[in-house]
Amino acid sequence: MKEKILIAVDCGKYQTKGIARYKGNTYMTTFRTKMQQVKRLGVDIQPNSYLVEFYGNEYLLGDMVSEDYSDFSLNKASRIHHLSIYTAIARLLQKANTPSNVDIHLAVNAPITTYKDAIQKEKFKQMVENQGHTVHLMVNNKAFSFELSNVTIAFEGMGEIYAKPDSYKSRNTIIVDLGGLNATFCTFKGIQPQIHSMIVSDLGINVLKGKLGKLINERYGVTVSSDDLEQVLQSGYFASKGEIHEDSKVIIEEMKFEHIQQIVRFAVNAKIKVDHFSAIR
Repeated sequence: MKEKILIAVDCGKYQTKGIARYKGNTYMTTFRTKMQQVKRLGVDIQPNSYLVEFYGNEYLLGDMVSEDYSDFSLNKASRIHHLSIYTAIARLLQKANTPSNVDIHLAVNAPITTYKDAIQKEKFKQMVENQGHTVHLMVNNKAFSFELSNVTIAFEGMGEIYAKPDSYKSRNTIIVDLGGLNATFCTFKGIQPQIHSMIVSDLGINVLKGKLGKLINERYGVTVSSDDLEQVLQSGYFASKGEIHEDSKVIIEEMKFEHIQQIVRFAVNAKIKVDHFSAIR
């Protein structure tokens, strides 16, 4: 009998996260969902970045890729998500040191709009399963081959409920999953999702970054690149010429708070009872 490994991959617009359970041990991997096609890349690959060869083409994934190569499309059935999922699986197999014929049980999340549509859901599943063909790829010059069958498709934002079922089984809960591109809403009665409440807004973090870039330009007369905006948002302040603008700390916090309020207003307009909010993830 083959050995079995359980893998779950959350491939978001901002970051790809993977977790595996094998022989009683847990393994994790995370990297930015950014991809650039390259050719004969000669530079050293830095941590949290991966050089991937797939069907004769080479791609660079992760931190070494500019923010300009982030994916802003609504579709997850794309090459960047395809390769990010496979790269996460390869990293987890390597960390767990599994045999080459290990039986992979995989769960992958999909947008609610894809999950609710039977045709889109099946197309996404077939993409992940590589149309039934064995997956062959190189990750940082290491070869991987694995088969994916009977993949489980989950929907975004459900993890909080099913990670703590005892905490939510007697409550009505609204989960707001704030991603890079979208904010996803779903109401749960106990641990049962309510289909009518599954809605998506375009109020992801990229919207906040766009507002932040505009504000910095207007207030400080500086145009900030996508890479620098990411740093500003992470650090919570804006600096130029080696000087931190102290007033920017308050401005950025106020902008974050207003963005959350905008998400709440969207929920109210969508007839979601915000007094039931229990978690914002």
